[in-house]
Amino acid sequence: MATLFVEGRRPFNFAHVLTSVRLILTPVFLLAIECSMQQPSALRVGYVAALFLIICASDYYDGPIARALSLSSDWGKMLDNLADITFLLVTLTYLTYSGIVPWWIPCAVGCAFGQYALDSWWLSGRETQLTLVSNPIGHWAGVLNYIGTGVMALHAALEQQLLPFPVDQALLVSWGGYLILAMAVRLRFFLQARQAIRE
Repeated sequence: MATLFVEGRRPFNFAHVLTSVRLILTPVFLLAIECSMQQPSALRVGYVAALFLIICASDYYDGPIARALSLSSDWGKMLDNLADITFLLVTLTYLTYSGIVPWWIPCAVGCAFGQYALDSWWLSGRETQLTLVSNPIGHWAGVLNYIGTGVMALHAALEQQLLPFPVDQALLVSWGGYLILAMAVRLRFFLQARQAIRE
């Protein structure tokens, strides 16, 4: 397979292009939500749903494709995480500005990601070459972030008619609670890993 090179040494391949779809489609996704909020129609809501499914497919398939084609790399993993957090934080910030989600949801998502990046850097020996260290509960927090963002985006596109009160509030509280739990488990994992390194 033909491979492009970025900065002379880093291969930019099909898996990276697939990951980049999330970065490219993020502003398009926001525009689709805004258009649906301004002039609601089944077609516009359909655009929002379709774009979200494409973004999810990009996130789901980029890793397996990279591994299947032997294109997996640390740089690809970093790009994947960058695409994830950019999509999530930009979309959630927009939804906060629009009054759909409370401010503490993007803050919690940002804090959880920051903790993940910071303790991975620490466990990597504080080297320039970062090795991202994941744990199972963190993976499911990432899945929940995508589901929550997609549901609230559709809720906005449907003029907040998708989720009746108090279902929408219960979803937001459960989402925030799980993120706090994930951060607590992550902290415990980090302290145990650091202790094992010292021993």
